[in-house]
Amino acid sequence: MLPRSGIAYPALALLVFGVTSILNAGCGDDDDDGCHGGECVCHQGESCDFGCHAPPCHVDCVGDNDDCHGVCANGSCSCGDDSDCTFECQSPPCHVDCEGDTCSGSCANGDCRCAAGSACEFTCLAPPCHVACEGDNPSCEGECANGSCTCAPGSECAFTCLDHNCGVVCEAGSSCTLSCPEGNPGTRGCDIECGAGSVSSCADGTLACGMPCPT
Repeated sequence: MLPRSGIAYPALALLVFGVTSILNAGCGDDDDDGCHGGECVCHQGESCDFGCHAPPCHVDCVGDNDDCHGVCANGSCSCGDDSDCTFECQSPPCHVDCEGDTCSGSCANGDCRCAAGSACEFTCLAPPCHVACEGDNPSCEGECANGSCTCAPGSECAFTCLDHNCGVVCEAGSSCTLSCPEGNPGTRGCDIECGAGSVSSCADGTLACGMPCPT
């Protein structure tokens, strides 16, 4: 027997369940058990691809994740040990914490952290954006805006200051370049505090500390 709407009860139940699932989900995943209430977890050893239906969305790639992709919104994304991660920012604030082998992500009104030994690439969706390369980073690229960029010993860093309000520190034992697309490199707001000594002004407009100018 059909209800007055003409939809059989089992079909109606499935429809209600589907709508409820969509409304309750903050994130989407290739693993149905991955996301709960905006918290998306890529479990040890898994590969994951998380979307974000509605903020807040947080992504945690726990570790040993060969391919972990996620979208953050009003939240944070983290990349665990021995993982390769790619994160996007849908809406600020977005924070990225990278402990993995390789990590790329977008910050917005937040912090991007590249842990010791990791290789990272960070962009800035909306200021302020802060980038910390914590040491022994074979490659750490980041965009700063109304924020700070730091390069710890043993790291090779390439920073871009998107405005004239960046505090850039290149510690002794590290090497850095700084690009100032808004112009006036070497002036207040787009300069390097260079632990290695003097800063070189390069022909392409970048600044170099602890390393020769890029060729």
